[in-house]
Amino acid sequence: MNKLTSEAEEKPARIHPAHGKNSHGLFFYLLLEGYGSTSGKVIARSLHMTRVLLVDDSEDVLYMLRLQLEWMGYMVEAVTNARAAIDAATKLRPDVIVSDLRMPDMDGFQFICHVTSISTLTSVPAIALTGDSRDSDIRQAIASGFTVHLTKPVDASDLSKLIELLTARYLQRKAG
Repeated sequence: MNKLTSEAEEKPARIHPAHGKNSHGLFFYLLLEGYGSTSGKVIARSLHMTRVLLVDDSEDVLYMLRLQLEWMGYMVEAVTNARAAIDAATKLRPDVIVSDLRMPDMDGFQFICHVTSISTLTSVPAIALTGDSRDSDIRQAIASGFTVHLTKPVDASDLSKLIELLTARYLQRKAG
């Protein structure tokens, strides 16, 4: 059993493996004793999981990528629009953002411009993920504040490798 310190009360917390079943089948989770109501954010920070904010207006894309990335050990917050993503980004403080470019209301270009204007999120690496691979879109994505551009469909293991590369650089910059 691992020992942690509860942020709220600075007392030891213990991790208990548990399992359950839902409509998608069997799943596993951790119970953190001493945290009261435990959020994914607390668990991710306690276990040093990489926090990924995933933004796409396609619920099918969100579901598949979230499932695959969580299976690979990431803590994923998935949202279907840019406005909800801005709220999630300020609360979650992700280690990396993965966003579609073509979304209704506010597109990915506007979204990342807004995110990079928030002082606590300025240096968070961001991956533009879109079905369009025109040179003009790639240039616009980079100019808007995305770190890299990927074309859909994307292999989850390739996305994971890129996340690891970008977050390693991000954490190095943060550290020193």
